[in-house]
This record gives sequence, C-alpha cells and structure tokens, in this order.
Amino acid sequence: MRRVAAIGFLALALPAAAHAQTLTLDAAPASARFGGTVTFSGTLAPATEGVAVAVFSLGPSVSLVGQTTVAADGSWSVPAALTRPGPYLARAQLDAATTVDSPQLVVPLKPRLTAEVVGKRTVGARVVLRGRLQPAAAGRLTLRFAGKARRVRVGDVGRFQVTLPTDVPGRFRWSLRVVPRPGYLGARRANTLVLTAPPLALGARGQAVLALERRLNRLRYALASVNSTYGYDTVEAVFALQKVHGLPRTGRVGGQEWRLLRTSGVPRARVPRGDHIEVSKTTQVMYEVRDGKVVKVVHVSTGATGNTPVGKFRVYLLTPGTLPSGMYYSLFFLRGFAIHGYPSVPTYPASHGCVRTPMWFAPGFYRRWGKIGTVIHVFA
Repeated sequence: MRRVAAIGFLALALPAAAHAQTLTLDAAPASARFGGTVTFSGTLAPATEGVAVAVFSLGPSVSLVGQTTVAADGSWSVPAALTRPGPYLARAQLDAATTVDSPQLVVPLKPRLTAEVVGKRTVGARVVLRGRLQPAAAGRLTLRFAGKARRVRVGDVGRFQVTLPTDVPGRFRWSLRVVPRPGYLGARRANTLVLTAPPLALGARGQAVLALERRLNRLRYALASVNSTYGYDTVEAVFALQKVHGLPRTGRVGGQEWRLLRTSGVPRARVPRGDHIEVSKTTQVMYEVRDGKVVKVVHVSTGATGNTPVGKFRVYLLTPGTLPSGMYYSLFFLRGFAIHGYPSVPTYPASHGCVRTPMWFAPGFYRRWGKIGTVIHVFA
C-alpha cells in the first residue's frame, strides 16, 4: 500500500489534471449536529489500492478534514467532527503530478442552541435569558416572549443575553428560533417562565412597586411619579384601576389587581373623538382624552347628593391657586360647579357637587386643560 501524504491546501486552487478515473464523495448521516461525527466516504474508479485521499472543507477558508487511502475495492472513508456545513471536496493523489477531485458536497448542519433563565422569578426583578448559538453564523436568532417577537443579537462566539420584561406576574412562554442561513438547519428552544408577585399596599417599597407603577403608568393611570415607593398617589391610581374594573376600592394590590394589570388595556373614551374631559359619576373616575384616546385616568369624587350636573359643558372660568373654600386650581364649567383639587377625595361621591381630584394632580391638570372653552362631558 502507498504511504499517505498530506495534500497541500494551495493545490486546491489549481484545476485537477485530466485523467480517466473518477472519485465520489458522500456523507453519512446526510446531515449533522454541530460537533457531531460524520463519515465521509466514496469510491475511486477504476480502483487503485493505496491511493491517498484527503477531504477538505472549502468554506469560509480551506482546511484539511482528514485523509486516508483507497482500499482494494476502490472504497475509502474518513470520519470527522463537523463545525461547518462545507462545501466539502475529496481529492485523490494518483501520482506526483495527477489528482482527481470529487464533486463538492454540502452537509446540512444543525446548530447547537442552549439557553437558560437567570434571576429571581418575581415581578420587577432582573431576569435574563442567556445562552449560546454554535456556530454563531448559523442564522438569525429570534425570541418570542409573551406573544411578542424580537431579534436577538449574537456575539462573535455565539453568546447572547436578553433581559425579559417582569412588570406583571403570570406564566409566560418563551421560545428561541434560529432562522437558518444556507447550509444550516433550523433550531429551537422553548420553556415557561413563571413570575410571582407579592401583595402591595401603602408604604411598600422595592422593585415590585416600581413594576406596579410602570404598569399603571403604561395603562394611563395617573401618578405623581414612577418610583419604587407605594405612596398616596399609588393608592389613588389603584383606586382608579379598581373603579374602572368594578373591584372593591381598597387601594391595595393583590391577585385580582395583578391579573388586571396583565390582561387589561387602556380604558376607552365614551366619546371617541376630539380633545375633551370625561367624568363618570357611576365609576367615580375622570378621563383626559386626546384625539379620542384616553391619555390619563384619575380617581375623583363627585357630588354626595348626586347633584353634579350631567351633560356636555365648556370651561368658562379659571381660578389658579387656592380659593377660600379650599378649592385648588379650579376649572368652572357650570355656575359654581368645577373640577378642582381638594385635600379629601374619598372613593365615593362626597363633594358639594364639584368634581374633586387629588391635590397633587390638580396643578398639572390645570396646565394641560386650563383654557376657556375646554369641553367637559359628565356622564351619569
């Protein structure tokens, strides 16, 4: 048998010499997982025992995969661990000046995709999905989480990390998918993330409170600020949420409130057009409406005797600051009836007929809507 000699890579750039023999190239299995073993094999015909055969990977750079010699029946085989799909080529060195090449072969490669969730599984905590795609060039990586898809940036060695939203509790399905590039197969990883949430009330602090306030703010419930402290403004925003959805008006957040924060959307205006204010005596909430969309929801208190007038009105008088009656930043819309801030805004109708808002809310509301002619709708 002939001694096996390495076949130089540079020679691959040159055309093989003319000859009467043929060389085939196959792979078993026909596709492989990244790092998995494939056996390249073929036949040299007519058979010439002892001829050196080398298998090369041609892309993205030329490299030697392995080499062997031809058996008496013309067959040969080379096992190899694959980290790229190819293309691959086999070359037989018939003599010092003569070579024969096989057709090129691509072996579809399934990438290796690993992923794990890291972090405390509670609302507001930092939770990341991290992992690795091997090889990094296998394709485009996308993440679907809670019904939303996004592309994931993969580093040079295939590592990735994505911060997952944790603003509401529940069970959330996540799935990673590789959209393969030519020569590669797709890959998927999926699992479920369960986020829990503590009950919250006035005086609470921490990341769960911050997540609560961010979610309330996203749903347009008015807050003095978004922070990690459960203050009186948080209580009043929760009042508004509970009023809109018919829950007991406790100002505390438990399982029902967390579920609503996860599943509900921004409330809809009764009059779905234009810029105006809507007050509901039934729910005791007020909406700021721009272009027919609710942009802010606030907890209010109307007339204790039900005497707050119902109808469509326009602001006719503005009084900034505090009046002797205690009315604060007032927008009058009919006789002595106004929307104004007041120190006491209970969860039930308690005013003399005006629409009371929290004191912290009144100055900003006045700046936004304090114009003669502002439309106010009061509904029963």
